[in-house]
Amino acid sequence: MNRIRSLVLGLVLAAPLSTTLMLPSSEPAHGQMMERDGMRGMHEMMQRMMGAHLPPGLDPALLPDSNSEGARLLQHYCTQCHGLPGPGIHTAEEWPSVLRRMESRMAMHSRMMGGIEIPNAIEVEDLLSYLQTNAQRPFDPAHPDLDTPRGRIFRATCAQCHALPDPTQHTASEWPGVVARMQRNMAAMRRFRPDTEVMQTIIEFLQEHARSR
Repeated sequence: MNRIRSLVLGLVLAAPLSTTLMLPSSEPAHGQMMERDGMRGMHEMMQRMMGAHLPPGLDPALLPDSNSEGARLLQHYCTQCHGLPGPGIHTAEEWPSVLRRMESRMAMHSRMMGGIEIPNAIEVEDLLSYLQTNAQRPFDPAHPDLDTPRGRIFRATCAQCHALPDPTQHTASEWPGVVARMQRNMAAMRRFRPDTEVMQTIIEFLQEHARSR
């Protein structure tokens, strides 16, 4: 009798464990949800860490040659940790060292937390080619107009975040929209923002040196 009672008690105690083992289908969904939450938390943490150093994420439609493989790679890998950067935040000469630094950070975070994909050698080459092709073209630092009143204002303001842009990258009609986007970036990055009169002076300088069409 005691043996029967012990057997029944053992089955009752084992029932929750058996039920758990018989329902593995819930585990992947729960695990995937935890992984998504972890990735979202890491993304938010990286956004906070890098928010003072990077402008807000760019709309993918605004990327140069947005349907190219390079644009796809930029979106796929770079947005794992922060907003989508535009190729114009660095010059062609600056991008190789920046990309190496980003590769190192991706590898470190992948080792520490997992869930970060790292581009292979071919993808890195394609990505670098895309970034350098569409990089910021710097204005000639020896250009005499940089020593004019408007040129000095342009230099002091725009050099806060990146190399001085070559005005011929846009037409006169395009520059107001570009400058407006830069003002939003300065606000998000908590950089000094000149008043409306100063920004208009910068626009006029850029338009004066813009490409014709």
